[in-house]
Amino acid sequence: MHYKILYTDLTDLLMVQTDGRMNAGDYIGMARQILGHPRWLPDINVIFDHTALDFKDVPVSDLQMIRSFHLEHEERIGSGKSAIVVAPGLSPAWLELWGQGEKIKTKNQVQVFESCVDAVNWIKEDKKAKG
Repeated sequence: MHYKILYTDLTDLLMVQTDGRMNAGDYIGMARQILGHPRWLPDINVIFDHTALDFKDVPVSDLQMIRSFHLEHEERIGSGKSAIVVAPGLSPAWLELWGQGEKIKTKNQVQVFESCVDAVNWIKEDKKAKG
């Protein structure tokens, strides 16, 4: 799996673009890079552009490792929003993937989208209500 992490001034969020085959080692490596990014703060919003990510055939053991990482770093992650953007028609497959194995509940809010515009609008919702 490959990834690129970008900061967007316009929306004050991080954008992570991924491609290749998803696996726990690379996904956790990506998460460590995000938490170490110079613009990272707990509660920052992130858009994960997984439209080019191959996530079929990810074993449940990989999901459990990713979930364990999230739990271990929950305070550093905070309660921001994480928008997952997948290719059109793949949101049911993504939800099915994450529905496997032991579930976790963290403060981070997560939604799955098939459009980056919809993901940005969802992230902006709270800012409009507060502002």
